[in-house]
Amino acid sequence: MSFDTIDLLDGDMFYVTWDLGKRCNYDCSYCPASRHDNVSSHASLDMLKSNVDFLYRYVSLYMQKRSNKDASVSFTGGEPTVNPSFIEFISHLRSVHRDRYADQFNCRFTLTSNGAMSAKMAESIISNMDHITISYHAEADPKIKQQVIDRIDQFAAKGFSMSINVMFHAEHFDECVGICDRLKAKGIRYVPRVIGEEPDSKPTFAHRYTEDQLRWMDTHWGKSKPTSSAGDNALGLTIGRPCCGARSMCLSSTAGSITSKFVNNREFTGWYCSVNWFFMHIEQQTGMVYHHQTCQARFDNTRGPIGSLAESDKILAELERNMSANSMPTVVCTKKLCGCGLCSPKSKLADSYKAVMGRHIDVSVLSADQTA
Repeated sequence: MSFDTIDLLDGDMFYVTWDLGKRCNYDCSYCPASRHDNVSSHASLDMLKSNVDFLYRYVSLYMQKRSNKDASVSFTGGEPTVNPSFIEFISHLRSVHRDRYADQFNCRFTLTSNGAMSAKMAESIISNMDHITISYHAEADPKIKQQVIDRIDQFAAKGFSMSINVMFHAEHFDECVGICDRLKAKGIRYVPRVIGEEPDSKPTFAHRYTEDQLRWMDTHWGKSKPTSSAGDNALGLTIGRPCCGARSMCLSSTAGSITSKFVNNREFTGWYCSVNWFFMHIEQQTGMVYHHQTCQARFDNTRGPIGSLAESDKILAELERNMSANSMPTVVCTKKLCGCGLCSPKSKLADSYKAVMGRHIDVSVLSADQTA
């Protein structure tokens, strides 16, 4: 189906992702050096604490105009749990929200992890967090993979909220299918993830899949029309993309609408996009702040950070001015392909974008120059 508008039907939260640093206990072949290493220093507890008020003030400004007052603060990396101050910091973060911001918005605390952690760390996560997303990497050492499976079983036994991103390594495809079958049998939510789905992925990162493997993906996502013969093409660049969080979206046009968790078209250049109303990203190691970790969209039709942690007051002042003056700009996509953030409501048409956003925010705050 051809569509010109995407609306988000569930999971209507404001998602903060906080990359605590590059330090990681894995060395995945498809993860670039810019995302991980095993030598970077850990962010100190005091350094992390110094950014908490900025985070909450930023979220509270958006919440003033959002219909849904739920936020999620999620930690990523690297591997967040290798930071020795991680649990102590989460405890501090929760207490600040409880004492100063709980009356402005709800907040849950989540984690994206490779799952290669001790049983003791898992218990600390259960006690201090609300959800974990574990990425299963099939190329890891068998002993480490067993440790990850043990942690998944530990979380499941405690009824802890979790989801699993199964990274579909082409050379370990059958193993990945087996993991999915195991998770399905246990009633654990999972998302099959292709490797190398971005247009700038290096050839060594972009996995290539056989037609049988492509067909398995088609079946999983309930596609009625199988993917055409893709040969050596990278799956992520040929058949579309699911929402990372398995959220449902409404894909619509004047011809009608459908509900789906998978979007065939990922080319939204020139579309109006609400990514800033649903996401914020902090890059601790570089000190940069973004609307979104991967799309990095800005209001001036370029990509990059919206400011730095060192000058966070400037970010807050500009946001407050736009909110107060009802002159909030709208992101117009400049990226070739949309990845994570796909679920952010968006439209090719200004009037459709405004109509969709009316279900999520007070649209009077939007700049009339862009949505007229």
